[in-house]
Amino acid sequence: MRIIIEKIKVESTGWLVTDLTDYVISYIIKHNIRNGMVTVYTPSQYSYIILTEYEPNLLSDLEFFLEKLIGKRVIVDGLLGKSVVLPIIDHELDIGVFKRIIFLDTSRNSGNKEVVVVFEGETS
Repeated sequence: MRIIIEKIKVESTGWLVTDLTDYVISYIIKHNIRNGMVTVYTPSQYSYIILTEYEPNLLSDLEFFLEKLIGKRVIVDGLLGKSVVLPIIDHELDIGVFKRIIFLDTSRNSGNKEVVVVFEGETS
């Protein structure tokens, strides 16, 4: 069992939705991870990691919903998580056909935000 930690800096305008799936897949390839788990986590305040479809209408609806709740940070923190844990099976991220790993920044503060990616698994 091998543990690998990668960090991603995300340049944010303070209100950002970005897809991290290809980054995670590139690290699976780079480190030749056969089977295991990956945890994608953000320690950045008012930022979240979710697994959803990266579809413009859905993301627009999510943005509208979050705008309504932005003054109620406790509710947003409860609804959205800081991390996702996903399986890696036979060198592939097993998240289904349409799901993507999404980073959301609702901080209203521009600058670099941090995402930590931790792989635990077998390498070839």
